Amino acid sequence: MFKFTNEPTTIITDLVIAIFGFYCAHFLQSLYFNSQMEVHKYFSLYFLSIATGASFGSVYHAVETKYHNFRSGLWKMIMICMVLSSVTLLLAIIFFSISSNDSSQKFLQILSYGILFFSTIKIFNNDDIKSAIIIYCPISLISAVVMFLSWYHNSNMDAKQILVGLIISLFGTSFLFTRISLHKHFNHNDFFHVFQIIGMYFIFVGSIKILDF
Repeated sequence: MFKFTNEPTTIITDLVIAIFGFYCAHFLQSLYFNSQMEVHKYFSLYFLSIATGASFGSVYHAVETKYHNFRSGLWKMIMICMVLSSVTLLLAIIFFSISSNDSSQKFLQILSYGILFFSTIKIFNNDDIKSAIIIYCPISLISAVVMFLSWYHNSNMDAKQILVGLIISLFGTSFLFTRISLHKHFNHNDFFHVFQIIGMYFIFVGSIKILDF
């Protein structure tokens, strides 16, 4: 059933993402207990979503293709985790950039949960990766713009770190479309994973020190 030689590099990079993601999530959740900053909570959930998706991914790429139904279930979970990471990132950005006293913050929170609900339904009906990327890319771009403005106008260097991480991660996503490969054991997924790991590092470093609006 399991065959490590299927896509060894993809399995390894998925496991690296999972381990690092769980560490980041735990660190930020511990920080949240002390700071009570919603940005720390949602960035913790962001990394937890990525780590969980990567865990499913490592199993997915190790399972032989003849087990279609099992792989299909794993793939859906990967896509849902991708959407969940996008929505938790959006929520972190909302708390970072909008005051809790602003009525628009509550509206945007509800909108975020609505995106998660309807995107999950869509993935169960059509689990093409584009269904997740169509949520992931715009939210990442919006988040990058917010971080750029905070860095540019307020000289917020932590926002700059997150901005750099988001740009790197978005660049990595381009390999899912171009499907560029160096070798049969270093394909487009591996490019995506490498850039995602680097991006995660910068986002993690930045997210430690940013505060709610």
